[in-house]
Amino acid sequence: MAKKFPTFDYGLCMACGICVQACPFSCLELRRTGLDAYRKAYPELARREDCTSCGICAFSCPVDAVRMAE
Repeated sequence: MAKKFPTFDYGLCMACGICVQACPFSCLELRRTGLDAYRKAYPELARREDCTSCGICAFSCPVDAVRMAE
């Protein structure tokens, strides 16, 4: 079975950072990559090699903006 990693729907994401705080392995970070300085920082999978595919980040998202996908 292929390993699944978090993907983010930035149209739904509120940039609240709950998923970042929930990750037990600190794999996620809030970043402004590709966004101008006046926009919010959004979550990204910063350390893919440390991700165990536990899904806690997706489960913790209050607006279902995080999904686990191959």
